[in-house]
Amino acid sequence: MESGTFRRGVSELYASMLMIGVTLAVGAAVVFAATNQFSLATGAEAVGSSLQLSSSGAQVALVFASVSPSGSCPLYLGENEGTTLVLALYNYGTTRFAPAEVVVNSTVYAGGYSVVFPGEMVTYALALGSCSHASGLAILMADPGGDVAQFGS
Repeated sequence: MESGTFRRGVSELYASMLMIGVTLAVGAAVVFAATNQFSLATGAEAVGSSLQLSSSGAQVALVFASVSPSGSCPLYLGENEGTTLVLALYNYGTTRFAPAEVVVNSTVYAGGYSVVFPGEMVTYALALGSCSHASGLAILMADPGGDVAQFGS
């Protein structure tokens, strides 16, 4: 290079920072698209089961979901975890809802569950196989006739 020539350009440091920024931006866009697609699929599934349930005349709502603390379970975000899940359902529809099975996060709990009559609230206690917390659960209830109610806590 001659002493009188001056070359302009981007330094290696700035080029590296720009490439890292582009990589992070593209990665964030991909993560956003994936999470958005997941939430759309979950919402469509919930609407589908809600429509199926409403066609039978039963309108079931999850009043609350809680976990009874157990001494052998750890803390999760400052709350005690437990091995017993308590669900309260209210039927504001016109027909009864008699769940034959409850599915919590892909685990099926089959058994004889109390019927939820129109205008009544029923509480169920499920013995979980391991420690759990009440937030972030996917709960699905189905009756023998194929009516399904889906909830999230």
